Amino acid sequence: MKHSIHHVDAKRVFAFIFAAVLVSIGLRPAGSQDAATGLSGADAAEAVEVNADASATTESDSDADEIEDPPYIPKTVAQLQKSLSPIQFKVTQNEETETAFRNKYWDNKKEGLYRCIVCGQALFTSETKFKSGTGWPSFYDPISKERIGMKVDFRLIYPRQEVHCSRCEAHLGHVFNDGPKDKTGKRYCLNSAALRFEEATEKSKSANDKKR
Repeated sequence: MKHSIHHVDAKRVFAFIFAAVLVSIGLRPAGSQDAATGLSGADAAEAVEVNADASATTESDSDADEIEDPPYIPKTVAQLQKSLSPIQFKVTQNEETETAFRNKYWDNKKEGLYRCIVCGQALFTSETKFKSGTGWPSFYDPISKERIGMKVDFRLIYPRQEVHCSRCEAHLGHVFNDGPKDKTGKRYCLNSAALRFEEATEKSKSANDKKR
């Protein structure tokens, strides 16, 4: 009987020493849990892989946005009146609306960027432009939400969501919830007078084709 007890104690001692050795070299049994996270070794490893994938995705999105904007120097009202045409000034500074179907980009089908006419910040691309039938250039998404700003507009009887450039606050148009349902469902209805179209180069067209 005493022999059996000593034999069991020897096994426990051996197991304790073996576990201590594993911990000292940074190993642990596959089924053990992390004291801080409560995850098993396998789950913890999987969590690390997920975090790594998320980081890679963020870096990829950042690398994909290679759009360069010109430096922004705010202008006085007098300077804006000189640099903009009368309709461009009325639209961007006084929030007026140009005539439908009689503006520059409502039917533009070329590939490229649509920049703010006042400060040059890139706002929308031809990839998200669609035919809305309204007579104004329409998009279902901006390049990024950080490039535009919005506020409630009470100029008409009912409130509307006004859209402006986030950098210089030039008025662009309005956003409605009747855009393509298979995309964002949004329709950014803009004034051509608030935009400057920059046609894509052959290099950028080739890069876009590879992404599709």
